[in-house]
Amino acid sequence: MPAFKPCPFRLSLLAALLAGLSAPVLANPGEKPEPPTFIQSDEASAREGEFAEARGNVVVTREKLKVEGDWAHYTIQDDRLRAGDKVTMNKDGDVLTGTKLDMLVEPRKGDLLDPTFQMAKGAARGDAVKLLFEGPDRYAIKQGRMTTCAPGNNDWYLHSSTLDLDYNANRGQAWNGWVEFKGTPIFYYPWLDFSLDHSRKSGFLAPSLGMNSKNGLQVQTPYYLNLAPNYDATIYPRYMSRRGMMVGGEFRYLDLDYTGVFRAEGIQDRIDDKSRTSVLFQHAQKINPNLGLSLNIQKVSDNNYFSDFGERLSVSSQSNLPREGTLTYSQETWNGFMRWQRYQTLSTLTNPVDKPYDRMPQFYFTGQPQIKPWLATNISGELTDFNHPDKISGLRSWAYPSMALPYNESWGFITPKVGVHATSYNLHQTNAANANYTRTLPIASLDSGLFFERELKIGNGNFLQTFEPRAYYVYIPYRKQSNLPIFDSGETDLSFTQLFSENQYSGQDRINDANQVTLAVTSRLFESDNGIERLNVTVGQRLYFANQRVTLTTTENTESPSRSDWLLTVGARFWKDLSANYGMQYNQADSSLRRSDLTMTWRPGDYRTLNLRYSINRISDTRSADISGQWPMGNGWYALGRYNYSIKDSRALETLGGVEYNAGCWALRLAAQRYVTSVTDTTTSFFALLQLGGIAGIGSNPLDTIRQSIPGYSNTYAPPRF
Repeated sequence: MPAFKPCPFRLSLLAALLAGLSAPVLANPGEKPEPPTFIQSDEASAREGEFAEARGNVVVTREKLKVEGDWAHYTIQDDRLRAGDKVTMNKDGDVLTGTKLDMLVEPRKGDLLDPTFQMAKGAARGDAVKLLFEGPDRYAIKQGRMTTCAPGNNDWYLHSSTLDLDYNANRGQAWNGWVEFKGTPIFYYPWLDFSLDHSRKSGFLAPSLGMNSKNGLQVQTPYYLNLAPNYDATIYPRYMSRRGMMVGGEFRYLDLDYTGVFRAEGIQDRIDDKSRTSVLFQHAQKINPNLGLSLNIQKVSDNNYFSDFGERLSVSSQSNLPREGTLTYSQETWNGFMRWQRYQTLSTLTNPVDKPYDRMPQFYFTGQPQIKPWLATNISGELTDFNHPDKISGLRSWAYPSMALPYNESWGFITPKVGVHATSYNLHQTNAANANYTRTLPIASLDSGLFFERELKIGNGNFLQTFEPRAYYVYIPYRKQSNLPIFDSGETDLSFTQLFSENQYSGQDRINDANQVTLAVTSRLFESDNGIERLNVTVGQRLYFANQRVTLTTTENTESPSRSDWLLTVGARFWKDLSANYGMQYNQADSSLRRSDLTMTWRPGDYRTLNLRYSINRISDTRSADISGQWPMGNGWYALGRYNYSIKDSRALETLGGVEYNAGCWALRLAAQRYVTSVTDTTTSFFALLQLGGIAGIGSNPLDTIRQSIPGYSNTYAPPRF
């Protein structure tokens, strides 16, 4: 074999020494030719058709593969490359280094001793005893460890005896390993099966750990089943130290025309000494372009289920669980639905809840038939059978056709409208001789408004101010309605939306008599250069020309106020990061403030938000103060919290406090939440989550709870994606 000889220049071995080595070779006609291999080095020798050897700053390239080493030996016949003593491989951003490489180049099979690696464009790195090449983009790492921390930062590692990475199938598997954090093993696993591109993959999900004042220590180890591209399932055993083992499962499905979820869970509760369960089924389907079907069925075994097992305020406060099926119809001018609806009402002695009426069934329609281009026509109606175990039940039907002549210009608008509202009742469970009632009411209204604007200069800024007065008149004659039941009606809160509506009651059982006009004016201030709204003010009041007699009770009004309360809203954006909104309802007759709400928000930058709110409602006799926010404390630490306090009851309705830490390649979230679940009961939950890059999260994630409690919250940590 020829000896290595010093060369005064770099050699491109296969092109310069052996023309046959660099030329494509076809094993059989019609096969794809093997790509050429190029070698550069300080010294080289070769034997034609057999091998090539190189030493000193060796660089071997084939397509996207690049190998560098102190020496290399390439065998042509079996396409085998051996290299050492310091080897570096680079392919598609993955960088592998080791002491000795032995690999079949084209099939990518072989091994690398004492490897260190950087994969996913440097997002992950690690080292091992040996790395096996098992085909294109397939690796087996023996006695290795892996982290997403930058070089020089060894805060955490994922260890394993064997780690298989298959980038063709985007699948990873690890056996007999543990998680090391700050030099200490904190979690052991016998086997992990995970996705390399965050796609759906069957296997165990990261376990969840938490603490709850009612249930004690909670450990949940969900297992995910990727059953098919369009449906999957999750099984989640959940152990609670005080109550026992809860077993739950969720099945989801998705198709072009339908989607749905089925969820069930159950426990033999040690505290209550009984079996407790929860079931949910939701389905939505598009039967044809105009017809749709939806189902929503929920049930729990007892009234305290959510207050005991709900982990968040929004879950534990559920009081009426629907059991309904709805068939909808929709086209360009007509829409409607047919619905069967019942509820499971979760009512307790400390938290009483009034059971709503069942609708078995309910038929509703609305349409906008086009008669003339300048005429806006509308008709809506309903037929519903209301049922209740303790109240008067019956059949109610109504129809409301109307016509309007809208006229709109840049300077303003005017819209006259007339309609007739007709209602019929056929009641059950009543001793009245006549259980059938009808009500017919003509309704007329006139809505109008003007738009004025002017340019002005404030300081050095150019602004545009608007002035927008609006008047809305409604006439509805009086009809006696005290003999009609209350199926779905209630008195709505006074608001600007309600000031410009025909009926002050929700539902269809009460329609107020009206001879009234609403007067309101809005003014806005915009920056001329960018259109940012800096200030808006709206004030309005309703004036009554006749006494309103209709009420929700059997007793009619003999005297009513001549005007409504004043409504005022003010919104201001003082700077780019500070805004405030104020709203009030003022009673002019007794000079009293009925409702007042002040909200201030300061968001001076990323991960910086403060929210203040003070609310008074003398109608419902409540008064509360609310403060929430998120703020950096420096060195990667962030503080967050919320305190919602009822001044009337002298108690906190919700308290949330926590800290977050972003270390770059890992993050820590600690939070505690206490909230009221009934008049006498509260629940306290503790959350702790250690997020290790994009590999795993250990603990209980408080992110959803934080987002719901703190307006403007921003996630401080986004793990890398592989």
